[in-house]
Amino acid sequence: MRANQVVIIVGAMIVTGAGLGLSGCKDDGTNPEAVPVQVTDAQLFAMQQPAAGWAFFGNTLDTLFSGGNAAHESRLRVRYNARAATQLDAGGRVRTGAVFPDSSLIVKDLYTNGVRTTVAYMFKLTAASNAAAGGWVWAETDDVGTPKAPASLKGVGCTGCHSPGIDFTRMNDAHP
Repeated sequence: MRANQVVIIVGAMIVTGAGLGLSGCKDDGTNPEAVPVQVTDAQLFAMQQPAAGWAFFGNTLDTLFSGGNAAHESRLRVRYNARAATQLDAGGRVRTGAVFPDSSLIVKDLYTNGVRTTVAYMFKLTAASNAAAGGWVWAETDDVGTPKAPASLKGVGCTGCHSPGIDFTRMNDAHP
């Protein structure tokens, strides 16, 4: 790795600054120059691919009813990468007052008739040019990675419903 790359650890996957377009860190150890980062739908889809290393909401692999939320399919499973899991309590719920650190990835797998049809992403990266409120990059793809709600939209259609949640997460109040 070059000295001017930043490494972001995402679960079991390491994404280098070159992969996310991060550059401009000075070799003298001073504050890096501000360089906008654009997180793509393809990068988000790739980050959710590893089968291992996830923590699950409520510590269960079972799918849950969406809780009457018309914005999503009828059943869901929410998983957290290792970085995001630092904000879960022993019961697998988001801690009251939690603020997720950068590189946190929360993935909501959405199911219709037992088939995963949508993958929704919340990726915390405050330096991202396409981050919305709270530093989150929002996106949805289908099961093979084709964008449904691209990250470039900055969470339009997501942040309004998510804003009252704990650091924009809604699982605790949707599934008490």
